[in-house]
Parts: sequence; structure tokens; C-alpha cells
Amino acid sequence: MFATALLAAALTIQDYATMPAISSPIISPDGKRIVYVATRADMERSAYDSDLWLAGVDGLNDIQLTHSNSTNNHPRWSPDGSRIAFISDRDEKRNAIWIIGANGGEAEKLTNERGGINDFEFSPDGKTIAFTMRDGPPAEKEDFRVVGSETRPSHLYLIDLESRRVTRLTSGTDSFTNLSWSPDGSMIAIERQPGGRIQDFQNSDIALVSRGGEVRMLVTWPGSDRNPSFSPDGKQIAFLSTGGVADWLREEQIRVVPVSGGTPRLVAPDYDRTPEQVRWVGDTIWFSGPASPTAQIWRAGADGSGFHHFSHVNGVISGLDVRGGSATFVMQSTTEPPEIYVSPTGAFDPRQITHHNDAFRNRELGETRLITWKNPKDGLEIEGLLTLPVGYRPNTRYPLLTFVHGGPASHHDESFLGYLGYLYPVQVFAANGFAILRPNPRGTGGYGQKFREANRNDWGGMDWLDINAGIDKVIGDGIADPNRLGLMGWSYGGFMAAWAEGHSDRLKAISIGAPIVDLLSYHGTTDIRAFIPNYFHGSTDLLREHSPLWHLKPSKARVLIQHDDGDERVPLSQGMMLYRVLQELGVDVTMVIYPRSPHVPREPRERIDVMRRNVELFSSTLGERPSRPQSPGVAPGD
Repeated sequence: MFATALLAAALTIQDYATMPAISSPIISPDGKRIVYVATRADMERSAYDSDLWLAGVDGLNDIQLTHSNSTNNHPRWSPDGSRIAFISDRDEKRNAIWIIGANGGEAEKLTNERGGINDFEFSPDGKTIAFTMRDGPPAEKEDFRVVGSETRPSHLYLIDLESRRVTRLTSGTDSFTNLSWSPDGSMIAIERQPGGRIQDFQNSDIALVSRGGEVRMLVTWPGSDRNPSFSPDGKQIAFLSTGGVADWLREEQIRVVPVSGGTPRLVAPDYDRTPEQVRWVGDTIWFSGPASPTAQIWRAGADGSGFHHFSHVNGVISGLDVRGGSATFVMQSTTEPPEIYVSPTGAFDPRQITHHNDAFRNRELGETRLITWKNPKDGLEIEGLLTLPVGYRPNTRYPLLTFVHGGPASHHDESFLGYLGYLYPVQVFAANGFAILRPNPRGTGGYGQKFREANRNDWGGMDWLDINAGIDKVIGDGIADPNRLGLMGWSYGGFMAAWAEGHSDRLKAISIGAPIVDLLSYHGTTDIRAFIPNYFHGSTDLLREHSPLWHLKPSKARVLIQHDDGDERVPLSQGMMLYRVLQELGVDVTMVIYPRSPHVPREPRERIDVMRRNVELFSSTLGERPSRPQSPGVAPGD
């Protein structure tokens, strides 16, 4: 009976696919209410629907504001606080701006454009909305496609809220996104990219656009300059920048530039990472972002003074907004699911105000520890998260799964479901008797510039040693059974999983998701063609040397390959080449293709199938009982 109750309290695959996601909290102009987004799964339609919710900063009157089978996000308060505008695809599945009263009622559609709207902001007087929209598709469907000509840039528009008249401010082949109004409403700071292709995001600049459509370039460095934000006095603009260096491996830091022009000034140089949200409060800049496996809040003066680490949580903070002496954000940890919190800005004192995920509290979870080890070759210290099996007992060895993240600059963090948890459900593995290692090897983001670029020209080299040294540590600590090891990963993690097939004899099962297996052909087919040239400087021989496809070998490991049919980031041909070569080598390999998703499965039923197959692969191959017998009711799986 005890064992049955324990298993019933564990997280399930269904939980990982359907747990509500909480995001985008925005404080009202009077500082009394917070609008935010809650996303839920509709299993019958196999879709995720997001709606706006509204709560008081005191946590009272938490109500759902929109109700539709669609995506409703990007909420923005009108300056007087009476209305909330948002982006929705509820009509014809095309993003448009809708508006609703802050006290509820029926939402009204504001825009009826052919293109999809991706960003907007109210003017300071509340009479106009500026928005950016990608050019619409051709009026008539064509029976052919000319490669390279399908680019549709995003442009800046104004809509007068009284007359509903739309005015286009920009034109041409450059793309304009991520806007910020000046406090006097006379101009808009905006990010400009040459062309509208995904690979161009690392070549963006900062421009100023007047209401009449005159464009003045403000920052034109090489590399990435994005997400401009006017200071409250209208004299400065904060933005994220690689500092004039065109390099995909470069961390983006906060810089401030006078509206009149000049050399941008670096703010908070000691942070040395890429922030997520940036908010002005007077002449102070608040921001949130990664800090090793956590994510925290900081603040600093716009002149670079007063750098202060505001929060110190064993967890992850995201979605920061600051107004009227309060900061709101989403907070979670490895034991606490995500909810909206509020803290006074004088001192960090978070108070939970939403309860969407109470059903996921007090579950039976495997303990997650932050562990460190050193690369045996150069001594570099590496961190990772080690999740122990539910019911773990010391001096007992368990099967170990190593989960390699993607990016390579993504990172494993201390969030509740974890990075790509909807593909590799850590706590489901833990409930089935596995220990799970999530390493952050060199090349991981969130650890500073030097660490992030430490795997240049060396995928499958020292980063592979970093990962293996972590496995060795867990074995050496008496936790992992060296005869029951598995490895899994998606994208760059899939690259590393494919690399493992040709470079390790100790893995009994390998799950490989959307893998890069041949760097040269990948470079020629991906939608981010600048990616590989930034990571690898050298000849095609170097690319072949670091391509898993050329190092595969006959293996006794069971291999599962999972890939999306619509993947333009890592085209399906990469996974297919891996499958066919392994098949010819006599490896026990299965490949599953998901038909309707891009780089990562995005439908609930697809995600459930991905998770189910991964759990079955490792459970059937490695899922024996622990090496030391356990008493009834303790070992998951009893």
C-alpha cells in the first residue's frame, strides 16, 4: 500500500505535458494589479492555449480575463490602466492586436492586417499603438518557390485607436522589431535587422523612428544590438549588445547610449552574461538573467554604479517587471512549481500571489543536488545537477542517465520541470529508479564569456571529456552502476548523443533527438547558416573530424532517434543519415518522425509520445532493480 501511494504521488508523463506554464507578468500603471499569461494543454485538440489572467498585487481576485481556444499573450496596459491590449491568433490563426477592459468583458479586435503582428506598445498618451508586423504572404498561392526569395521582413506601423487608421512607417528589405516609445511620444526606438531571416538576428542595430517615418540610426556596431528601452526621462536608451563583436558565442550585455548619439556605455560589466528582462526605474536599471544553474535579479545605475545582486534564490526567476516600489516575476525551483510572486524593491521578500500549480506541490520527488567535478585533462571545474531516484538509499548503485542540453549555449537550471523536461522527464525517470545527471559542460551559457566560448573548434573534444568526467564522479561516489549507463539529448545534445555512439563502449542505451551528425551538410541546409562558421574556424577537414557521422561504429547499445519532419534548424536529413548508417552497421536502432512540429515537438500528444518512448527505452534496457536490495515500499517500481 505504501509503495502504491508513493508512486501515485510522483510526477507523471502527463504532468510534464500538461502542467500550466505561467509567464509575462506586467504591473498596472497604478501598481495595484498584475496581468499575466497562463498556458494550458487541450488534450482533445492536442494544442496549448494561453489566456490572460488578472490578480491584485495582494494576491486577491485572481481571475481569468480571456477565454478562447487560441494563443493570447503579450499583454500591455493602457497608460490610464483602464484597458489591456494583447496579441491573439483566435481569428484565422493569424496574430492580431485585441483589447479588453481591465475589469473584464468581451475582447475587441483592433487590427485586421494580412501579416502576423509580433510586437506592440501603447503610446504614452494612450491614443496610438505602435506595432511591428511581418509582411503578408503572396495573395495567390504559387506552385513553386524560389530559394532565397521567400524572406518577408517585419515593419513598423501606427494605429490610431479612435479612427483605427493604420500608417506604415518603415519600408524596404530591412526588418524592424522590438520597439520602445520615447516618454514624450515623439519617436520610437527599435531594433533593425538586415533582411528578415533568422540567421540575421546577430547583425542587428538600434534605430530611432519618428512619427513621420524618418529613420535615424543610433547604434550601428557589428554584431547584435537589440531590445532597446527608453529611460523615463527620454535622454538615454538601454539595450543588449555584443559590444561591436559579430560572434554567435558572444554574451550580450546591457549598454546605455544617449538619444543624441555617442559611444554606448557598458552597464554591470561584472555580470558577464546575457540578461533576459531589462526594466528602467528612474535612473536605475533592473534586470534578471542566468547565474550558473539559477536565475536571479540584479540592479545597477545607468552610469554603471551601484551594481547590486538583489535576489539570492536556489531556483529560477523569469519574467521580471518593476513598478511603483514592487517587482513581480515568475519563480520556481526543483521542488516548487512556477507561480507569480511579488517583492518590494527595498529588499527581496517574495510573496506568492497565484496558485495555478498547487496540484503539483508536495509530490514525491527525487532529490536534486548541485555537484561539481574537474576535467581530468585541464582541471576546469564543471557543474551539473544530479537527481537521485525516488526512495534513494546510500550505498546502493542505480542506473544512471546523462542528459546533455542543447545550444550548445543553453543550460540546465534549477527549474521545476527542467530544461526540455517535456522531452526528457527527469522526475519520471527518478520515479522509475534512475539517477539523472544533467551536466553543464564548457560552452554552456550562464557561466560567463570565457566559459561559453571554450568549446569553439572542439565539439566532441573537451566538452565530451567534461561530460564523461561527471559520469565518472557519480560512479566514484557510489551512486551510479557502471554497467547500467544511458545518455540522451536534443539538438546539440543530440550531436553529443550521436558522438557518444562512436566514442563510448559503456553506454547501454542512447536517445538521440534532432541530432547534428555531419557539420558540413548541416551548414549547407540549416536556416542559421552563420552558426557553424562562428563555432568552427578552419577547413572542411576540421568539420569532418568533429562530425559524429564519420566516427560511428558497431555497438551493442540500443539507439532511439527522434526528429521533427518540419525541422529547419536541424533538418531531418541529419537524423535520417544517422539512422541509415547505424542500421547498416547492425546497431539496434529505431527512428521516430513527428510530422507537424519544427525543431522541438510542440503538441501535447507529440510530447507525450516522445517522453513515453524515452522512458520505455531506458526502463527496458537499464531498469533493473538497484544493485543492493531495498525494503518494500522504498524502491520505485516495486
